[in-house]
Amino acid sequence: MGVFNRFLLFLYTLLFGVVSLGVILLVFNVVPERVVLNEYQFAITQWQTAAVAGVVLLFSIHLMFCSFGGKSSKEINSGDILLIHGTEGEVNVSVTAIREMVERIAAGVRGVREAKVKATVERNKEKGDSLGLDVKLEVGQERSIANISDEVRSQSSKYLTEIACISSFDVVVSVQSISSGVVVKKRRLK
Repeated sequence: MGVFNRFLLFLYTLLFGVVSLGVILLVFNVVPERVVLNEYQFAITQWQTAAVAGVVLLFSIHLMFCSFGGKSSKEINSGDILLIHGTEGEVNVSVTAIREMVERIAAGVRGVREAKVKATVERNKEKGDSLGLDVKLEVGQERSIANISDEVRSQSSKYLTEIACISSFDVVVSVQSISSGVVVKKRRLK
């Protein structure tokens, strides 16, 4: 449910909370009956009463359709946890850790100058969780782009199935830029 629908639901529940408080006050005769009748006769003669009732009716219809239109799958950002089923039990693995490992694997492939990975988890109650990896590469001209992408895809898939024990995943490789010239890697001081 989005922010707008949550706000509508808040207003809706607040309105019905006030109405039920009014009914409780009427039942216990806190407010005299003649005052209630006078306010009722005044309210039904105003056009604003019909406008407010129409808006509440539209809120009700909208919230009713929101309750029927639930999504079966939900995409979640990469800061979440992925549940992996092992032989001895379940293990929680951060999707960020998997994303960083796939970035290192892709950057280690010959011909890749830079790799960035976006990871998402698609939650589905019937099929289970599915990991989606979008690998964006900057490659050099010394190797074929098809060979580079195939190697990135195969090494990432091998890591995901054998090491991370993830069975449902999709790896999409896209080349964002092709750089020319010789790359001189600088040594890092530790």
